Amino acid sequence: MTETTVVIKTIGRSTLKPAMKSAKREGFKVIVVSDGFRVSAQGAYKYIRLGKQWGYYGGMAANVGAALAETEFITFLDDDDEFVPGAGDVIRSKLKEKPHVDIWIGGVRFEKPVRVYNKETDETILTSRDLAVTPSLGIGPGNVAMPTYRTEIFKKLPFSDFSPPDHPELADFSHVQLCEHNGCVVDWFEEAIYLVRPINGGLNGSGQ
Repeated sequence: MTETTVVIKTIGRSTLKPAMKSAKREGFKVIVVSDGFRVSAQGAYKYIRLGKQWGYYGGMAANVGAALAETEFITFLDDDDEFVPGAGDVIRSKLKEKPHVDIWIGGVRFEKPVRVYNKETDETILTSRDLAVTPSLGIGPGNVAMPTYRTEIFKKLPFSDFSPPDHPELADFSHVQLCEHNGCVVDWFEEAIYLVRPINGGLNGSGQ
């Protein structure tokens, strides 16, 4: 049994196939949860189609995937993202190195640098292709993305089925905050392991 299950939340995009391929390449068990869409998930360890389209940010699909997972840890992938080659080795190494950690923050890589800014002051916090790779920045905007969770966390702290009204675009951020408040230990992989909306079969090069 692998240590980590990957739940791919899909809304029927054609990029599901390369997303699945990247997860299987990295040695993960793949569970595909479709948010009400009929899709082909051939090769997945498990597949389920929700009876309605929940939308929001995929929280309900993620919860269903967590309920189906049989591994100690679980991570998530949208159907238009992929894993960086070697991501599986990074995750397995870190889980072994620090078995006391409950939530790992995975770095995400974009095709071009993106800006993270303070909404109140419009001040730039950071600009980079790789986000969520710097532990010293702590749990904050731009430094929390694509968490890998101890699966049992979802028994008590599932995702809500709607985006929090105070920061609707930061659902992962708010959930990790909630988990930490409830005593979970959080750490960072310190490198990008997820490709966000890769173009032409993935990205090359390192972050800046």
